[in-house]
Amino acid sequence: MESNKVKFCAEHQSRASETQILGIRKDIEHLKYVINELEKECEFIKDHFTTKNGDRLDDVKVLHGRIEQRQQADLEFHENVRKKVSERFEKLDDRIRHLDRWKWATWGAFIIIGSLIGYFLPGPKLPIGGSLL
Repeated sequence: MESNKVKFCAEHQSRASETQILGIRKDIEHLKYVINELEKECEFIKDHFTTKNGDRLDDVKVLHGRIEQRQQADLEFHENVRKKVSERFEKLDDRIRHLDRWKWATWGAFIIIGSLIGYFLPGPKLPIGGSLL
């Protein structure tokens, strides 16, 4: 009877082990499935972000090109404005120089005319040491 009891315990233990082994195999299969799905998702995410990053880089390049074009246009505009202002200042400077020459020439002519009028037209003579009163 003891032998039957040992046999029964061994058989019971063997069935319990088999059940545990089957449970572990089932868990392993499930983990393999989960790992496989995660690898697929990782690959999808990697491809998705690589594509999106490439698209973003293309967008950035387009924007950068537009900014450079705008900068170049602004630079040309400012350069043209600077040239026009410089030309205007040169013209105004020439005109002012011309007017300044005429001003001094006019003053010189007035002085000469005044001197000639004073020399040729006799006016009241002032006494050298006296006063007009």
